[in-house]
Amino acid sequence: MVLEHILLFFFWMLYYSLHSFLASHWVKSRVRLTPKLYRIYYSSIATVLFILLMLYTAATYSVLIFAPGPISTYIGLMLTTVGIFILKRSFRNYNFKKFIGLKEEESSMLKTTGIQAKIRHPLYSGTLLIFIGYFIFNPQLTNLIMLLSLFIYLPVGIRLEEKKLIDTFGEDYLRRII
Repeated sequence: MVLEHILLFFFWMLYYSLHSFLASHWVKSRVRLTPKLYRIYYSSIATVLFILLMLYTAATYSVLIFAPGPISTYIGLMLTTVGIFILKRSFRNYNFKKFIGLKEEESSMLKTTGIQAKIRHPLYSGTLLIFIGYFIFNPQLTNLIMLLSLFIYLPVGIRLEEKKLIDTFGEDYLRRII
């Protein structure tokens, strides 16, 4: 049982690391694919690995950390709902076909309208709220491991994302964050 949970944590950290590694300019510049084709491969790999990881998480034996009740259920559902709302609102500034690579992106512009005008990294914020809410709703050890691995990864992921945004948008991005 302990080994399964250690492996679960390791697999989540590996998934997050791979996500950042494959999204980096360094990897993209060395792969001999068009940006559109690379985005399709990247999105496909991320989706398949996420589904496999969720299946492994669901198959891993787990225990409750605390007994859920009506208040924790309500709070968990509300946080998850707000997280989904943030993700949904943030995707209004993106073309889904471009996001997954089915359509060529003409030129990348810094998104500063909608929820991106208020939240610096809405995709991370929404995902974090969903994971926190889900853990409060269903307080199992496996869900705590998912949440802790996200908490450990986020500072690294955000730092890498910041660097990429500064490299891509330069002064426009730096003016926005000050």
